[in-house]
Amino acid sequence: MPKYVGQPCTSCRKVFKEDDDIVVCPECGSPYHKECYKLEGKCINTLLHESGSEWHPEPVVMPVSQTAEIICPNCGAHNSQESFFCTSCGISLRSEKPDIDSIPRYNNVTNVQQPDNNNSQNSQRQYQDQKSPYFSPAINYQTVDERTQVDSNTAGEYMKYVGAKFYYYLPLFLKFAKGKSKISVNFAALLFPHIWLFYRKMPLQGILILIIRILTTIPTIYEYLTEFSGISSSRFVTLSGLCTIISWAVGILCGLFGNYYYYKKAKKDIDGIKSLESSYETIQTKIASKGGVSIAYVVISMVALIIISYILALIMMLTQAM
Repeated sequence: MPKYVGQPCTSCRKVFKEDDDIVVCPECGSPYHKECYKLEGKCINTLLHESGSEWHPEPVVMPVSQTAEIICPNCGAHNSQESFFCTSCGISLRSEKPDIDSIPRYNNVTNVQQPDNNNSQNSQRQYQDQKSPYFSPAINYQTVDERTQVDSNTAGEYMKYVGAKFYYYLPLFLKFAKGKSKISVNFAALLFPHIWLFYRKMPLQGILILIIRILTTIPTIYEYLTEFSGISSSRFVTLSGLCTIISWAVGILCGLFGNYYYYKKAKKDIDGIKSLESSYETIQTKIASKGGVSIAYVVISMVALIIISYILALIMMLTQAM
């Protein structure tokens, strides 16, 4: 397969040679060494499968001694070796995500002039490239254009909302938008549902789960106190077991449906911002502010949990003493 020679294997990333035994994914066309594909057991280009895209050859960068240019695989234009995007057609020239500090931030666009309607489509693309540090990120070794339409919003808008973990959530959002399934596994939401909700800036839902967790621990605390004081607590054994089941059920539901709920919240928040604002800079700023994560919420929730648990234990101890 001559067209794959010089391209990296999707699994091990080693460059194919002429005598390599190569197999390709029948769905997206991603190439693998035959042994690599056997080890993986399936195609690992998740994002391409979710977005319905196909694999395309990556630009081959020759050593500086041979050439100081990168030839765009899409339009054939010559670009400098330091370029991340083609100056002609605007596609990504790198399979890896560029250093985030090497690209202008969303909040550093005061000197960027938005092109008028008479400019070319390429000018508009370059304008957008300057504004987004997440343009064409690498996920599972393939890039996705931030202008890819997920639903009513673009991939770039969801990336801006999620923040650093967009590479985990974006493929899930693409799946949810297509209505394939509402279920996925989020271990953080499974084990620490209220903390995950607070961390992802869903305080109302976090408070609800926190209250449920506190209420379901009351019988267990009371049972422990009565056993410690030597008083029979057999009547609380069943209730304590039931509350434990409820607590775990809440965690399991959050672990299985938490990502879907997060997607729905992200969509609602971004739709709301776009319906109220028209300025590109304002929209991006508000999306980042509304989304992201909050360590402060997590700290407050943990302190509140400790204080409330202490107060409940103290009240029950006093009740036992009376």
